[in-house]
Amino acid sequence: MCWSCERVSNAKYWSSWKPIFLALKGAEMMMFDTPPLESRDWSRCRNSALIHECLFCVLKTSQELQDRRSPCFVIETGHGVVYYLHLESQDHLQKLEKAWHRANYNAVRQIKAKTFGCTWHGEACSLTLDFETGFSLYNNQAKTYRWRYRFSQLKGSSDDGTSKLKLHFLNEKANTLEARDLECASLQTLLFSMHAFLSAKLASVDPDFLIKA
Repeated sequence: MCWSCERVSNAKYWSSWKPIFLALKGAEMMMFDTPPLESRDWSRCRNSALIHECLFCVLKTSQELQDRRSPCFVIETGHGVVYYLHLESQDHLQKLEKAWHRANYNAVRQIKAKTFGCTWHGEACSLTLDFETGFSLYNNQAKTYRWRYRFSQLKGSSDDGTSKLKLHFLNEKANTLEARDLECASLQTLLFSMHAFLSAKLASVDPDFLIKA
């Protein structure tokens, strides 16, 4: 939990900053106008989102900053909401970034898997991200899996920013790349969830991660 400032623009083309109390609680990112003092206060947050469906990005260059204030960071949700935030010091930002990675790791370990409806070759399918096994595509009508890959086999991806996603996986037996083209109505949430699962998987191979974070 910490105080931060959110940059807010109005219709008259000027911007201002307002204080926001930011909390990472379980699998949620929560924002308050005043700090929660009692258990019932947690239900009164102004904005909230699931951590594994968000992207946390530290702004590192002057081109990324919207004014002279720094350090700043952005939290973007899978629904397209972007929060531009400022903290008092770089040390506070580093602590928050570590807390975010730790919370994301714990959230992914808790939910274990997340499934998205999509289409592949015109077939209605379900794409599942599983912390233990990786990617799997299930055909809803045929009731069979079309393909499976571990997270480590993902070598690249691209998207059109709307609904189309192309994943490139390594076929380890043939040592070739296989492209899988999908369409998903919740593309942004899928992309952020993929990032969250991949980050958590990378963290899981570091025995000192939770100590360092």
